[in-house]
This record gives sequence, structure tokens and C-alpha cells, in this order.
Amino acid sequence: MMQPKEKFDHLFQKLSEEDKRSLLDYMEYLVTRAEQKIWEDIPDFDHPFSENQPASNREKEEYLTLEELKKELNL
Repeated sequence: MMQPKEKFDHLFQKLSEEDKRSLLDYMEYLVTRAEQKIWEDIPDFDHPFSENQPASNREKEEYLTLEELKKELNL
């Protein structure tokens, strides 16, 4: 059984020059679409962190400042 790249090369060589260009254009479209979809899937962040954000995080979950971490690690 042929590997995917070998199969692609074999089939690609059977195409006319016009069809080869069409296939390459379509492949470029698929790559571009995939890259754009990745960016579109990232949620928008519409509010910046405030000065009080670390304090509110401390209340919700364990949070250490850099200085506290250095003390804990004896640095």
C-alpha cells in the first residue's frame, strides 16, 4: 500500500497542468482557511486586567506574588 505522500504524488502526476494548478490553489485555500479558523476560535478579550485583579484572584484561588514565591523558594 502506498504512503499518503506517494499516493498524492502518483495521482498528481496524472493530472493535466490546469488541474494541477487548480489543486494547488485549493490546497492553499485549505491551509489559509485553517489558519484563519484558528484565530477566529480564540475568544475576544474585551476588558483589561485592573490593578485589583491579583487581589480578586487571591480570593478565588491560590495566588502568589513574585516576592512571595521567592521567599517560599528561599531565593
